[in-house]
Amino acid sequence: MYERMLNKQLIPTVEEMTAYCSENAERFSMINDWLSTKFHTDQKVVFPYGNKYGWGIGHYKKKKLMCSKTRLAA
Repeated sequence: MYERMLNKQLIPTVEEMTAYCSENAERFSMINDWLSTKFHTDQKVVFPYGNKYGWGIGHYKKKKLMCSKTRLAA
């Protein structure tokens, strides 16, 4: 799974990203849900900063990036 989070060609689902977080999966989901609910953002799986950081979830409001949760690579 490690390689998958760094492979720009294979877009992971939110469920796969959550599973990747293993013991922190619940925290990952809670923070994601809180951002969406509190700030009414739309979520999008993104590869924002290149191969050092991997995939993340961008939170957007009116197409403007409000927050990005990244660093799903060990």
